[in-house]
Amino acid sequence: MYNQKQIIKVLLWIVSLQLILFLTYYIYNNFIKSKKTSYITPNSHIITKHSKTSLPTSLKYTKEIKCELTQKKLLEKLKRVSPKSINDIVSIDNKFVKPILYTKSIPLSSLSIKEKKQKFIDMIVPSILVAKQQLKYEREKVAKLILQKNISDADKEWLTLQRKKFQALDNYELYNKMETHPTSIIIAQAIIESGWGSSRFFQKANNIFGVWSFNKKDKRISANKKRGNKTIYLKKYQNIEASIYDYLLTLSVKDAYKEFRKERLETKDPYKLADYLIRYSEEREEYTKRLKNMIKNNKLAVYDEYQLDL
Repeated sequence: MYNQKQIIKVLLWIVSLQLILFLTYYIYNNFIKSKKTSYITPNSHIITKHSKTSLPTSLKYTKEIKCELTQKKLLEKLKRVSPKSINDIVSIDNKFVKPILYTKSIPLSSLSIKEKKQKFIDMIVPSILVAKQQLKYEREKVAKLILQKNISDADKEWLTLQRKKFQALDNYELYNKMETHPTSIIIAQAIIESGWGSSRFFQKANNIFGVWSFNKKDKRISANKKRGNKTIYLKKYQNIEASIYDYLLTLSVKDAYKEFRKERLETKDPYKLADYLIRYSEEREEYTKRLKNMIKNNKLAVYDEYQLDL
């Protein structure tokens, strides 16, 4: 039989063990674990890592330098062409595409259906790749600045402007929102929205995606049809690339595409991603079906491997 003193010792030992376990658990959850899931930003405030794909922590500055050199090459090789005829549209015959920005569209109605389709793709793919390259450069610059301990005032100001443009709460959200999606989806949507380049908005305003304007300060043109008594206006862009960049920005900031943004961090499968563009059109499910059929029937997925010839 245990005496009273032995029982008290055993109870004290149990209580002490429980206290140690509790303190260990508390320290782990409040200090060690928090350090694994949060980081100090260049703006000296802690932000939570949003997902496993938020930032490649193994990113090296040598990659950033390479990216900056690539950007410099792009600016050196970039050509702006104001086409006067079909012959001014350079044919794309392999996956290395010359960085050409066409400042305006040209009528394709005189061509056969096959020729019309190919010329339309030849006209917009370079601009798509240029816009995506620009976003890639900006995104990797964000990553570099997040990893960098001390940054200049100019870089801080640049980050602030980018967060405002992409409506991001912090630099990790900014990084995620700057992700792009497959070229095949962009081409398919451009085809649907512009009718293979036949729409008035595309021909008169470089507006491939039929983007509306609600701001009187925008450069814009009026639509032929009204909604009730209200005139509809559509944005007018300086060139095709500007229209594509604005489209990419729209998908990066609007709440309607929140699930699409999450999914494109996980996959680059155009058929899977197309389902998340259900709110892009009033047609809903029918629109996503059209999108996938457009990619499949025109073999657009091949363009996902295309890149700028730098």
